[in-house]
Amino acid sequence: MKKLFNFYVETSVLREVQEKLVRLSGDTPKGQVASLIRVLLNQFLHTPDDKVNPLLIEAISAEYQYTQLKNKRSNL
Repeated sequence: MKKLFNFYVETSVLREVQEKLVRLSGDTPKGQVASLIRVLLNQFLHTPDDKVNPLLIEAISAEYQYTQLKNKRSNL
């Protein structure tokens, strides 16, 4: 079962991701970015803890701290 999960992403990042997806896999109807996010989340989930790149964890922490200072978070 899937659940709707909303988050903010910079417009320029979204545009560049869409352009890269079109370059790599061809132009398809909407849903490519959502598919990419689901695949990346599953790859992260199924990567053993000791194999996760520490730089990725640092980047996640930095992004969290940055957005925590800039935005109000919902607890929903």
